[in-house]
Amino acid sequence: MKKPRLRHLTANIAFAVVLILCLALTTLAFIHQTYTEIQHHSIARFSIAERDVASIVRSTGQSLQDVDGKLAALLDSLSGKSVRQDIFQHVLDNAPSLRSISLIDPQGKILSSTTASNIGRVFDPAPWLPSSPPPPGDWLRIGPAHAGRDLADGVPLSDNGKTTPNPGFIPIVLDRSAAGDERKILIATLDLAYLLRQATDIAATPSARISFLRADGLRLCDTRPADAGLLMIEREISKNWQHDKTAVVQEQETIDERHWVVAHAQHPTLPFGVIWAAERDELIAEARHSMQRSNMTVMLLILAGMACALFGYIFFRLSNRGERERHLQAEAKRHLLESTLNACASAIIITRPDGAIEWANPAYSALTGYNIAESIGHNPRDLTKSGIQSKGFYAQMWQTINSGQVWRGELVNRRKDGNLYDEFLTISPATDANGAIQHFIATKEDFTERKAAREELEVAHSHLNAVVENFPGALVMEDTSGQIVLINQSIFDLLGLPGSNDYILNRPIYQLMVFISQAAEDSQAFMNRIEELRTTTRPVFGEEIIFKDGRWIERDFIPIRLHSKLIGFLYIYRDISQKKRHARELWQLATSDPLTGIPNRRTFFEHIEREHARLTRYPGEAAILMVDIDHFKQINDTHGHAGGDVMLCHIVRQIRKLLREPDTLARLGGEEFAILLPETNQEGALGLAERVRKVLEDTPLNYNGTQIHATASVGVTIMTPQDTNTDHALSRADHALYEAKNKGRNRVELALTEAE
Repeated sequence: MKKPRLRHLTANIAFAVVLILCLALTTLAFIHQTYTEIQHHSIARFSIAERDVASIVRSTGQSLQDVDGKLAALLDSLSGKSVRQDIFQHVLDNAPSLRSISLIDPQGKILSSTTASNIGRVFDPAPWLPSSPPPPGDWLRIGPAHAGRDLADGVPLSDNGKTTPNPGFIPIVLDRSAAGDERKILIATLDLAYLLRQATDIAATPSARISFLRADGLRLCDTRPADAGLLMIEREISKNWQHDKTAVVQEQETIDERHWVVAHAQHPTLPFGVIWAAERDELIAEARHSMQRSNMTVMLLILAGMACALFGYIFFRLSNRGERERHLQAEAKRHLLESTLNACASAIIITRPDGAIEWANPAYSALTGYNIAESIGHNPRDLTKSGIQSKGFYAQMWQTINSGQVWRGELVNRRKDGNLYDEFLTISPATDANGAIQHFIATKEDFTERKAAREELEVAHSHLNAVVENFPGALVMEDTSGQIVLINQSIFDLLGLPGSNDYILNRPIYQLMVFISQAAEDSQAFMNRIEELRTTTRPVFGEEIIFKDGRWIERDFIPIRLHSKLIGFLYIYRDISQKKRHARELWQLATSDPLTGIPNRRTFFEHIEREHARLTRYPGEAAILMVDIDHFKQINDTHGHAGGDVMLCHIVRQIRKLLREPDTLARLGGEEFAILLPETNQEGALGLAERVRKVLEDTPLNYNGTQIHATASVGVTIMTPQDTNTDHALSRADHALYEAKNKGRNRVELALTEAE
């Protein structure tokens, strides 16, 4: 397997190397071709530059020679004659390169000019004349280029009082000196724009720079600005002119190689030269772009050819090894599938249609105890059959899988060591393209422990159901989504719920809570409290709810959590009405007199303590009355204890008619009573005491046809904030009562406070 792969890998590498070499050679060929073409283009451009420079020198020289000839002719015409203005204008009209012509004497006085206003003016011609007298003959000189005034506008150059115009010019001086004759000087101004326009019309390279220099190196004008490198080259050229008058054409490059070629020439008879210069990149840009386009086209064609070759190679390789790849992929898939099945925790076997095992994974051996060799070729029922399942069970299973359906079920099998185990079995038919069953794939899982756990869970669930149904209270549980998950019958009995599908498992609990709230005394408060409990999620126990029918219902609210995660809420409702009644009765027995129903001694003392605390905080007065029935023992002896009890109840009824709502009447024991009168002064207390005494005296009891008369002795005292405790006030009231009894009974006595 490895040798063919190595051979194919070597072939692929060799083919890739060939492609890379072809691409590298092609690239080198393109680079050489580009360099050669650029060189040829440069030579051609330099030849054009030589031709342009020669043409410009020739054309400019002719113009200057023409100017020289016209000026010399003008001087000839002036010899021995008077100066005529029209002759100057005629020469100027026939010399398009000139702007003005003026005749001056050696002292600078303008004798004649094409501008009549110049005549008679004087200016200094020294900058344009030689420092020493020239030898006899004609001397033509070219002055430095100027921008501004010249003799064409009627203002001498030295006059700076007026605005200077912008046109540029070059002065041309023709100086004639002859023995015995007067020296004559002609100054003509050469139009700078005309000179530059003539040069640019001739040049074939618009981007080239054309410069005009005087023989001594002075720059006259140029068509484009120059950088420092080019100016240095021009200075070198002017030096060569001064040493070698025959220099005509040269080629030179700058140090930074920006200027590819410089061509220059010196006119053989006139004192000026022309320099032509262009930047290298601008000269070869068009050639480079043309070569790049051409090379790109060829390169694309070569790449297309190489791509076709690569595609053909790949197609050839793939077509030859496609079958092998498919085989390898199928083998890899089979190996992956087998590895997956072997790694599966569930036991898997593959059988023929008759049930004989063809393949089994290690989990099957671990489950049954039979190794793979022992299992192949045998039917599973011959190995693991326990005899617990009936023949009908297996018949139904075979009927299902032979019909092409999947069978799932539980059964009990036997391991090789004889131990029984619970098995969950799934059998799936595997069919061919025509639908015929070729194999059965069975998946076996040992769920003995899960079955035991399930049974335990069912038992626990039964226990829970028994607890829930027999719980002494109504239970309902909801999950966090508000669905009922537990409810017992007691809640229907307690709340009188109708048999409705709204109050069963998996239904929203909201309707149930609405029904309960309608039975509660305050429906809205009930619903608000439910929402508050859900929001706070804190347990609440013993919360009491009053129903409209008078019942008291107690509620426990318990949030249910699993591993600190909230999963629901449990509500427990209990009817505590009977307990409430018992509590009320016990409270009644503890706080009231069983015979008369009024507060007993203990309750009265509690009221006294509260009133004393109130007086301590809010200063005022309160009265205490001690009432004792006179000779009550005689009533018991005469009419029996039953008659005495009736009399005591009669006395309570009569006294109650005289009391206010806040007043307290209590039985202290036997025939002794006490009355607490809050916010009552001494006068009010004595008045009530007298009314009590009077009403008992005047209202006998009719008992068994007999009238029973009774009188009472009353002790009165006032309780004030100055009393340190209630015992002082009660002691004064008792003392007043004893005084009333000692003074003859059926009377009222007042016990004064210490302050009084």
